[in-house]
Amino acid sequence: MSVATARKLEAGAARGLLRRVPEAVSIRLASLVVLAVAWQAASILFTERFVPGPASTFAALWDLARGGELIKHFGVTMARMLASFAAAMLVGMVIGTAMGLYRRAEQSLDMWVMVGLTIPGLCYIIVSFMWLGLNDRAAVLAITWATFPAIAINVWQGVKAIDPRLIDMARVFGASAWRRTTRVVVPQVLPYLMAAARFGLGIIWKVTVLVELLGRSDGIGYMLNYSFQMFDMADVFAWTIFFTLVMLAIELAILKPIERRLFMWRPEIRA
Repeated sequence: MSVATARKLEAGAARGLLRRVPEAVSIRLASLVVLAVAWQAASILFTERFVPGPASTFAALWDLARGGELIKHFGVTMARMLASFAAAMLVGMVIGTAMGLYRRAEQSLDMWVMVGLTIPGLCYIIVSFMWLGLNDRAAVLAITWATFPAIAINVWQGVKAIDPRLIDMARVFGASAWRRTTRVVVPQVLPYLMAAARFGLGIIWKVTVLVELLGRSDGIGYMLNYSFQMFDMADVFAWTIFFTLVMLAIELAILKPIERRLFMWRPEIRA
């Protein structure tokens, strides 16, 4: 592909994106309004004691932020999550790549990866805490242990899906090994890596909260457990909403832009 053609494709993708932005924003705003109305209606129907309304929830969230608890416990949770995410991605990519490239590795590991995927995360947490004690090393081990099988499966399928005919075609046209890798192999694997990252991130959030609830004295999971013991439903909703907002921010501000940049070459699907 020539440089001029690539620039034309990028310009066309940018124009298409600009046309879709207003419509996408309108749809998302409408869905938020519907959610807020349904939430308020549920609060009236079941009373504030069981379903705090938006006003009560965001007031509790503001109190947590003003008291410093929000930033403190969120920072602890993010540190655990990021360390576990990096470890799980590394282990999952190594195992998944080996299984995709080598038949013996696939035959040796596929059953154990599936077993690792089906074991409940609670089992990993209990074993890790019993091995290493109630500390952050055990927390990171448990989270990584519960997450990497899902990442390995996505990477495994991505490596197996590489089309060797495209590699042969690039070789015929005289492309170097580096160019074949960066322009032919990597673009075929990237969608699976992004899916693995998204899937792994979702699992890590859930397992991190469970780890903190069971065996740590700080973090969002610990605060959720504390709110539960105090039967403070407004704080439970506040932490849940905050968790949701953080996940949306990661998706919209980090993952989506990366995905658009990496996959600008793909044709646009029109409904």
